[in-house]
Amino acid sequence: MVNGSSFHGRRSLYFNCFLAAVKGDLYGIWTVWEKYDPRTALENPERDAMQAQIAAKLEEERQRRKLTNRDFVALIKRFASEKEFSYRTYFLTMRQEQNLTLATVALFARALEISVAELLLPAARLEPWMKRLDLQQIKDNIARSVDGYRKRKNLMKKDVADLIGISVVTYYKIEQAQQNLTLAIIGLIASRLGIPTAALLLGRVPKR
Repeated sequence: MVNGSSFHGRRSLYFNCFLAAVKGDLYGIWTVWEKYDPRTALENPERDAMQAQIAAKLEEERQRRKLTNRDFVALIKRFASEKEFSYRTYFLTMRQEQNLTLATVALFARALEISVAELLLPAARLEPWMKRLDLQQIKDNIARSVDGYRKRKNLMKKDVADLIGISVVTYYKIEQAQQNLTLAIIGLIASRLGIPTAALLLGRVPKR
């Protein structure tokens, strides 16, 4: 049986490729196809919530600094190469269409002098110590959560990888806290293992 969300994601992919082909835009066809990732086409409310939080926090920081969009991007780009961050990345992030990695979220945090946790979760839910977590600590928390789930359920690593919808190689990198995770994969881990996103990222659910 074809997953409805996956089907509609592929239909949109084919339609956009068709439009590019009609225009004779070969580069457009390649760009649309390269951008497609079945994981991002699936319904993923946890990812969507993180994307919305990031967009809202970036806009809050831009307005607080009274910067234009261009100047705000220039501020962030001081801490990154063109390959790591571009105006297109910012534009898609604000439209909540960019499947960001944790490394890019950490780049935002470093440039704006705020915490990674403040970008991923509403500030009202965060306890002071949570704002001091760095990128590696968040990766460690995810690794512990995934491994803890596997041990509680007495599952093989491949079983957990299949449950999440990732490769075994990616699973091992997550387990070793070495993978530069995307928000889509974090969302899948949270939803498919039944772990609240806050607990997955922070190590435990905030008391607030």
